[in-house]
Amino acid sequence: MNAPKHAVRAVTCPNCGGTLEVRAAGWSVNLACRYCGSILDVSRPEVQLLEQHNRAAAGFALPLGSRGRLFDTEWQVIGALKRSDAWSTWREYLLLNPYTGYRWLVEYEGDWKFGTMLLGRPEESGKTVVWQGQRYRQEDEAVLATTETVIGEFYWRVSSGDRVLCASYTSRDFTLSREEADGEVNWTHLVALSGGHVESAFGILPPEPEEPRGGGNKARGYALFETEAQAEAQAAAARGVDDVPAMLGLSLLTLIAALVLMLGFAGGSAEVRTDIEAPFGRTAEGIRLGSITVNRPWQFVSVTARANTLDNQWVDLDYSLVDRATGQSIDAYGLVEHYTGRDSDGAWSEGDTKATIQFGHIRKGTYDVFVDAGAHRWPTDVPPVNSASPWEASTYGGWGEERPGPVPVAVTVKTNTVPRGNFWTLCILVALMPAFALYRGWKYR
Repeated sequence: MNAPKHAVRAVTCPNCGGTLEVRAAGWSVNLACRYCGSILDVSRPEVQLLEQHNRAAAGFALPLGSRGRLFDTEWQVIGALKRSDAWSTWREYLLLNPYTGYRWLVEYEGDWKFGTMLLGRPEESGKTVVWQGQRYRQEDEAVLATTETVIGEFYWRVSSGDRVLCASYTSRDFTLSREEADGEVNWTHLVALSGGHVESAFGILPPEPEEPRGGGNKARGYALFETEAQAEAQAAAARGVDDVPAMLGLSLLTLIAALVLMLGFAGGSAEVRTDIEAPFGRTAEGIRLGSITVNRPWQFVSVTARANTLDNQWVDLDYSLVDRATGQSIDAYGLVEHYTGRDSDGAWSEGDTKATIQFGHIRKGTYDVFVDAGAHRWPTDVPPVNSASPWEASTYGGWGEERPGPVPVAVTVKTNTVPRGNFWTLCILVALMPAFALYRGWKYR
């Protein structure tokens, strides 16, 4: 007995646009797309979703899900709009890169433009706007554009029939597009692209003269391009991982060179070290630490305070550099604090007995260095009024005979110091590229 023959039926995947064959039509219930893995319900004679998708997507050159590289970045088409005004019709494609964000491709009669949404607003003055110092002039009067077709996903609620007031401003090869709807204004910066550039980037194939099953070859072309793009991304990621040792070496050399330059520009070194005492419960003002000379036109000056005896105490330090030539004072605040204790988790400590502050951009000259110093204990300097502590009932403002002695603090003032914040920021920046290469290698492994 011959095996029963089943009719072969062609359907289109609504996710990637690939053409599929249902070889057991009438028997099969689910069908997995061989291009993107989506599961389709093919149990009914007519799949309304597929028909609607095919009709809506027929007028768009870039299928949803297609990928292409523009400006050294890989983009995926996730949404598409067909819009029109009283005179023309155009199409807009929403692109997404998970690391870069959203962009637009706008197509009008074979001309393509790449759009980037502006975070700020240009300065408007009549028919002229200024953005980043460049002047743009309005081409035509603003028009009311209507959205005719919507497919895919978007980052705002959009539907057929939506209307926006559109105006375009040009400057050489660049365009600023202004859209206003419901009192909200959005601006997009557009740069012209060649049609061949877009077709090459997204693997758009010319239509075949004969397409017996709804353009299966074309759908396979898109799927092939996506596979090749993924393979290229994996290969690039692998190359990036192989380059990590070289990147790390280059980063280390960059940091060494930057440190040498910082030390070179810092100029000659001068240092003053003074031991002071910070009294408890009050502030000793105008303690002179000495004088220091800045030999370069501009230098950094650091002040380091060390109080090794601190225990649940802190010392406030108000520094002043007084220019002998002008009498001008440059002030900064320092704090040395150290606390210890024990709780349910065990012993703990917080703070440090050493702290450094830095004066930036100190001009050439000789400076007298002063400090106002005052010590305090945690939780309070003075015991409660009703406390049974022997510190009360005294002539020392509440400290009594057992008032703590002053805290010895060693203060060192130095020139020729490196701006530590700038150096650590540079360390983070030069580490970004190796870290990104490692992440890419992990993602595509």
